[in-house]
Amino acid sequence: MTDKEFQSAINKLLKGDKDGLASIYEAYVKLIYAVVYDTVGSKEDAEDITSDFFIKLIRVADSFKKGSPHKTWLVTIAKNMAIDYIRKRSRVVLEIDNTSDEGNAPRQWEDTSRGSVEDTVAMSNDMAQAMDTLAPREKEVIDLKLVGQFKFKEIAEITGQPMGTVTWLYNQGIKKLRRCLADYE
Repeated sequence: MTDKEFQSAINKLLKGDKDGLASIYEAYVKLIYAVVYDTVGSKEDAEDITSDFFIKLIRVADSFKKGSPHKTWLVTIAKNMAIDYIRKRSRVVLEIDNTSDEGNAPRQWEDTSRGSVEDTVAMSNDMAQAMDTLAPREKEVIDLKLVGQFKFKEIAEITGQPMGTVTWLYNQGIKKLRRCLADYE
């Protein structure tokens, strides 16, 4: 979605036209889910927060500044919602149980270079296992770069990390993924 298309969708949303929200949803649901999942680490929580994100977008649409990078704005809102969720939940969870189901949530990856369904499923499972070997910060940077198609400078702004750190995390993560997925090269 271009900046012009996003601004048009926001304008529709501000006028109460739900087609604006639908356009934004179609363009960015995967990105928002990936950002939230990387933060909370739970498929169910990420789905709930992603749904809440698009509901919240209706309320905060008027805070978007025309001409500013819209993907950065969207990701910042999503990341803040995920962090708020963790903070809110950690107060309760620490008292009840501090176990986690990290690693059990499947990731969806598309592989159109392979022919059969079996190959695609195998690649998807191997990719999910490979992603689980990454540190959380590496996962976040790789998802923002590959799924969100952000530039390193934008990722540095979103994550609050120096650009050198972002590029280092990306390169380290890609090296780990290549080692885990060597059979597919």
